[in-house]
Amino acid sequence: WQEALDMTSLLFNELVAAAARCTDAGLRAELAGFLPEVATCAGPGDMAVLEERFQDLLFRMVDRPLFEVLTRVTLGFAASRPSDMLERAVLGVDRWIAGRQRIIAAILDGDAELARFEANRQNRQVLLGGRGA
Repeated sequence: WQEALDMTSLLFNELVAAAARCTDAGLRAELAGFLPEVATCAGPGDMAVLEERFQDLLFRMVDRPLFEVLTRVTLGFAASRPSDMLERAVLGVDRWIAGRQRIIAAILDGDAELARFEANRQNRQVLLGGRGA
């Protein structure tokens, strides 16, 4: 399970970097419209729904089917251990909101390296027990 968590966070880092290179104006506008919704997250249930919508949008922005399959399979495996996922939920709602806002801002700025950095700092390091910001 730890390996699945490691894989999902690595894939997410690359997914957001690839999304920052998306040139589809409609998808970028959809992401910009999604940004204020992130702030409405009121708890873990909302977080799960919003995160799924966010990743679905990222997959459409990137359009890399094999990457999507690998990510979804790995996420599915990681989610198969809900008690562990709850134990790992060290992010908290406020931290999740702030992190996703930074990641989305970097994507909308078209800054792939900043998007990757923020995903690593706000997601991967936290999930794997690092400190994040």
